[in-house]
Amino acid sequence: MTIPVEVVDHEVVNDSDEQCFQGLSWSSRIQGYVLFTALGFFSSFMGWVSLGIGYYWKYSVLSTLGSLMSLASTFILMGPRAQLNYMFDEYRRTSSLLYISSLIITWIVAIAYKSALLCSLCGLLQYGCLIWYSLSYVPYGQEAVSGFIGRLIFPR
Repeated sequence: MTIPVEVVDHEVVNDSDEQCFQGLSWSSRIQGYVLFTALGFFSSFMGWVSLGIGYYWKYSVLSTLGSLMSLASTFILMGPRAQLNYMFDEYRRTSSLLYISSLIITWIVAIAYKSALLCSLCGLLQYGCLIWYSLSYVPYGQEAVSGFIGRLIFPR
């Protein structure tokens, strides 16, 4: 089974629109992307360690900061305006809003309820929303995963 993919030739980053990254080479953008992604993963990992020893506030800060740094890595790669346009286009808007909402909910639950179980569930929700958001960039990614999960839950 082949999946049709439309290839569109366009400039990913317009330097005149992206003043904060003007003049960065593609290599520098890749390095920034890798750095912010690694920092995001490290921060998220430290958040889970904090949750394990009972520091809910630190968990919420580190986990949310890690997610935001990972998201910021794509801003460096593509430029902020282009990334925001992609995030809130008609196809990705719902996924983006779910992901941002999950970050906010994680923060609120960690501060208000101080429950390791609820914080863990919100963290899993946050990562699930991140995966769903990421799948919106893969052609037919969300549809394929939805179909797979549907077949697991409701086998014929």
